[in-house]
Amino acid sequence: MLSFIHIADVHLDAPIRAMSVSYELRQDDFRRTMRTVRDLVLEKRADVWLIAGDLMELHGGRRTTAIFLRDLFASVAPTPVCIAPGNHDPWRADSFYQSLEWPGNVYWFTPEWGAFEFPEKSCVVYGWGFPQPHVYESPLADFPGKLPGYRHHLMVLHASVVNGGGEEHHPYAPVTVEQLAETGMDYIALGHIHKPARFAHPVHRRTFAAYPGSPEGLSVKENGPRHVLYGELNEAGELLLEELPVQTRMIVRREIDIQGAETVDQVADILESGLADVQDGQILDITLTGDRPVHFTPATDVLEKRFSRFFAIRITDRTRPDLDAGKLVAEGGIWGRWLQRLAEEEAAAAASSDEQRQAVARMAMKIALERIGGMIG
Repeated sequence: MLSFIHIADVHLDAPIRAMSVSYELRQDDFRRTMRTVRDLVLEKRADVWLIAGDLMELHGGRRTTAIFLRDLFASVAPTPVCIAPGNHDPWRADSFYQSLEWPGNVYWFTPEWGAFEFPEKSCVVYGWGFPQPHVYESPLADFPGKLPGYRHHLMVLHASVVNGGGEEHHPYAPVTVEQLAETGMDYIALGHIHKPARFAHPVHRRTFAAYPGSPEGLSVKENGPRHVLYGELNEAGELLLEELPVQTRMIVRREIDIQGAETVDQVADILESGLADVQDGQILDITLTGDRPVHFTPATDVLEKRFSRFFAIRITDRTRPDLDAGKLVAEGGIWGRWLQRLAEEEAAAAASSDEQRQAVARMAMKIALERIGGMIG
């Protein structure tokens, strides 16, 4: 049996987009997550540690972070650590990947296809690394093929699987499932897409390639549990793949209906109930919804301070004054005509994929209802 741990897209030293959290404290979370992964490598006695790119940032990456990684990888020796640089950490002369001296158990893939042989494991690990941040051609076009005489064949690759569910990311190094299958690999450790995904072989229909997703959320879109992948290949080449939780701090997104609340204290009570299952110290992105009295607007800054037990919390108010907008539109007065035009724009924005337009349309309707409510109420 051959076992491995597969991670990708850690993005150490990246700008943090998950709200206005403390940069250094959050970076320490990412380092703690990497130590958790290291502990799994040792606990599982993995035969190889596969890292499929975007481990740390080329631009903004710090030498102290590279030294942290060097020492971390040395702590699992002699277990091989096989790394395929991605678009955020390409294999360049000005990278710490080349300027720092790394332990002997760290194997770097470069822009020329490489194959590291481990005869004692009857295993070969193949890989390719980005030469610069932007690659628009498939790297598999130049894949030289498998080496003979080995039982297990693994690949590490930072790439975009076409129609693989990662359309929100740049389609760098595009590959297809069919191209991946043609390599003849037992398993392909992918990176680049931050959402977990698995791919079935077009012939035998079993999983043979996967994205683990980012192990620690970088933005509110990367909410919920985050994992790495632990895999086992038996003598017949059959794959067992398991998600292992590793994140240090979870990003939690919730919409909470505060219908009927008329005071900040009442809203706080509703939030306490709605967040009862969330552990202290997490990162929260909360959206308030529902109708509210025209005389009350939730003070989100006050509410955020009330919930300071969380590492960071952002509360967005998307409630609406309790007005009969339909009745106003039907009456056809100045308020009704205004609301009708805003409703049409809101519907058009909702039908588009323009998130900024949608946000502006929602805000315009919210402000209009508040203004009308203030005058009528």
